[in-house]
Amino acid sequence: MKRPALVLSPALVLLIFTTLLAGCATVPARNIDLVQAGMDRDQVRSIMGQPDTVTHSPGHECAYYSLLKDFWSRVPWSVSDRYYVCYDEGKVASFGKVDAAPSG
Repeated sequence: MKRPALVLSPALVLLIFTTLLAGCATVPARNIDLVQAGMDRDQVRSIMGQPDTVTHSPGHECAYYSLLKDFWSRVPWSVSDRYYVCYDEGKVASFGKVDAAPSG
């Protein structure tokens, strides 16, 4: 007896793909709004979680995060944005979206 072939609808395939991508970034992008200048690393980690990568130079450190876009900004190939938090002497000096145009 032959087994029927498994047929996945395009919507189900898209849902599976999006779910797999979202697993890479579990913190919503709106959390960056809770970060403030002067916070220490532990305070930022409690808000943002563990960073993806960290770069170091004397007295300066930058942590990089992949954060989930809000639902309406997502597309299957882009469900997260990169953000940075930079510290001088252990305190937040600057933060924001990677590749965002500077304000002012």
